[in-house]
Order: sequence, then C-alpha cells, then structure tokens
Amino acid sequence: MFIKSLAAVAAFSAITLAHAAEVRIGSVFGLTGPTASTAAEGMAIANGYLEMINAKGGINGNTLKLAVRDDQYDPRKTPALVDELISKENIVALVNGLGTANTAALMKSGVLTHHRVPLVGVFSGSDIIRGPGSEQIFHTRASYTDEVMKISRLASTLGLKRVAVLFQEDGFGASINQAVAKASETYGFEVVQKVPYKPGETDFTAHAAQMVDARPQAIFLMGVPEAVSRFMKVYDKSRSMAQVYALSFVPAKQLADFAGEQRVRGVGISQVVPNPASTTLPLAKEFQTFLKSPYGKGISSNPLNFEVFLNLRLAVEAIRMAGPKPTPEKVTHALTSMNSFMLAGYPINFSESNRRGAHYLDIAVVGANGRLSY
Repeated sequence: MFIKSLAAVAAFSAITLAHAAEVRIGSVFGLTGPTASTAAEGMAIANGYLEMINAKGGINGNTLKLAVRDDQYDPRKTPALVDELISKENIVALVNGLGTANTAALMKSGVLTHHRVPLVGVFSGSDIIRGPGSEQIFHTRASYTDEVMKISRLASTLGLKRVAVLFQEDGFGASINQAVAKASETYGFEVVQKVPYKPGETDFTAHAAQMVDARPQAIFLMGVPEAVSRFMKVYDKSRSMAQVYALSFVPAKQLADFAGEQRVRGVGISQVVPNPASTTLPLAKEFQTFLKSPYGKGISSNPLNFEVFLNLRLAVEAIRMAGPKPTPEKVTHALTSMNSFMLAGYPINFSESNRRGAHYLDIAVVGANGRLSY
C-alpha cells in the first residue's frame, strides 16, 4: 500500500510538472537615459512581485518571468526591441510601457497589431496613443488632457490667470501644448510663456530664468521627472510668486531629494492613482504588504511605484483568467472582459471597444520630507 501511494504521488508530480511552464511578461523602457532614475525601482518592483507570486506557486501552476529590453527612452529603438522581445522570448503580454514618442513609434510600426500582444499600462497620457492603431494598448491612467484640465481647474479656482509652460520638444510636448490650449479656452487663462527643452537636456538655468521673467502666476512643469527636478534645482523661488504644478509621473520624494526640500514644498502634482498609503483601498493594502515583504525591501511607497504595481497586478490577473496555457490572444480576451471589474477594490472598465480602463484624478501637494498631502 505504501509503495502504491508513493507511485501515485510520483505520477501526480509528473503530471503537474508536465503541465507547469514558464510564462513570460515583457517590458521595454528606458533603463538608461533620461528616465533611468525612476526606471530602477520599477524594475525592482516587477522582479520582486513576480518572485513573490512564484514563491506562492505561480499562476495556474505556471511560473512567471520578466523579460526586459532597454530602449534608452529613444523612440527609434522601441519598435525593434519590442519585436525582438516578442519573437525571441515568447511573451504573452507587455507591461509598463514608457514614453509618448516611444509608444507612438510602436503603434506606427504595427508590431503589437501584427503579433496581437497586449500592452498593459503606459506611463503616458497622450491622446496620440489612444487613437486608431492602439487596440492592443490597455490604458490604466487618465489622459494628459485630463491631468492638465484638473490642474487648470484648480488654478482657475485660485484666480491664477497668467500661466507659463515648460514642455519637452517631441510628441509628448506637442500633446501637452494641445491640452494646455484647450484648458486655456475652457478656464480663461493666458499662456504668457512656453519654454521647450530637448529630451536628455540637463542645464535648465536659462529655462528657469525665462519663466521668472514672464512673471506668471502659475507654472506648469510638463516634463519628465529628471527635467522637472533639474528645473526646480535652479528655479529662483525668491524671484517668483508662481504656484508650480507638475504631472503625475514626477515622484515627490525624488524631486525633494534632488532639488532641495525648501525649493519644492508647495508644488502641486496631479495624481492618476489613489494614495498608495490608503488604509481603505485593498489594492493599496496589497502594495504596502508587498513593500514590507522581503520581495519589496528598499522600494519607496509613492504613486509612481504604486502605478507600476497596479499594472503588474492587472497583467497577472489577466494571465490567471487566461487559464493554464495562456497566449497573447487569451490574455487580450481576458482584459477586454474586465468590464465593471474590481481589481482589489480598484475599478477597471475595459471592453471590446474601450481601452481606457481607469480615469482616477486628484492633486497632491509636496510637503515636508517630500511627502505628498492629499
């Protein structure tokens, strides 16, 4: 009887191993280049979270692995690297895309459509990447237009009518300027200065001086985190009474550490995810539990990292729903079925005709020690 039992266990184990497989998720973004400072923790979250999932038995008996390529935030490199990743790594989904111009180039190449691989979450709110050709992109954040309108509504309520704008000189910046123009008409403010910067630019002394000389009542820093940090480090706050605003992907603590706490206190940052320290939202509680675990050791609790976690959590959930043998098509179908879906208490609304799954918006203010006040 004992020998038969051992044989049965061995047979069961053999069947389990036969069905178990490695399911790969892909990411292509700027690990080096202008976005390197924020990408490092994103990588740590992704690797740590998948390790935690695997330690608990994986998904449907399969282990999960992250396959990554570095496009250096260069849109000329993104399509070929995504194509290589899909072709060589046999991934079932992409997660946490980065960059408006990068994603637009990816759309134009037709790589995602050709391979029918879904991309879950892009750190861009540009409307350019939400039009025709973006059917394989599942957005989990509000658009830049939504963010700019939220900031502009608050500025208007405060009576701020003279606005200066810092923007990146590319597709990202073009979409920002369109959104600001729309907001200007809606809320009746004047854009008194528009200051462009080139991707990767490091000296913002002249940019900051132009802003101060324009005597704005509000400054919209519509740039990537490194650009915003470098601007604030040289911005002469004593010569300007302007209220400063930035977009959601700027980490407050990183901003304070780089530019100096006194320089950045009072900066308003739009938010596209809830407070990551929320004690009422189950998804935020999951995030905090992850950060306190060995898998999340050393990772900061901030909205940007919470968004990385949210996208990973959503991609993994779609893979779970796709069954024990997930394919890109099955994962895509799982995502489109998430209509009125609750991801640990956070509402997601995708469908066959809708790829804008979430529209959360808020504005938080940078306070002491780079902490956000909601």
